[in-house]
Amino acid sequence: MVLANAIMLLSSCGNNGCEETRESYFNATLTATGRISLTKLYAWALTADGDSLMTSSSSPTSLELMLRPDTTQTRIRLQCTIDDSGDEYQYDDTLTIGYQPYPYFLDMECGCSMFYDITEVSVTDHLFKGITINNSEITNEETVNITLTY
Repeated sequence: MVLANAIMLLSSCGNNGCEETRESYFNATLTATGRISLTKLYAWALTADGDSLMTSSSSPTSLELMLRPDTTQTRIRLQCTIDDSGDEYQYDDTLTIGYQPYPYFLDMECGCSMFYDITEVSVTDHLFKGITINNSEITNEETVNITLTY
């Protein structure tokens, strides 16, 4: 009887009925405008404490990042390797995202999530030549926020 009660208690831990995604991600689409192709991408968060690798990808077409809720700006170092007709080149760009974070109450089961309003986006133009804001609101719904063209 005690074992059955313990199993019932353990099986109910961690599931509070929330079926909604709580995380909010910044999503970027990476689009080529010429004959070059992006073969590798590494993204580091640039902070006062140093750099930390956020993601790496081979042949990326998109980028998904988490923003820091305790500040209003996140800077990302993008190290990109491209293939230009069989020749490989490496470029470093810095993506700067300005935003206003705000807590958003989802419901009683899920609690709160952190949402963001993008106020500005810029990128150094070593590889990336254009930037378009597609959706300035970052929520728990997966949408493309910006398009980076190279």
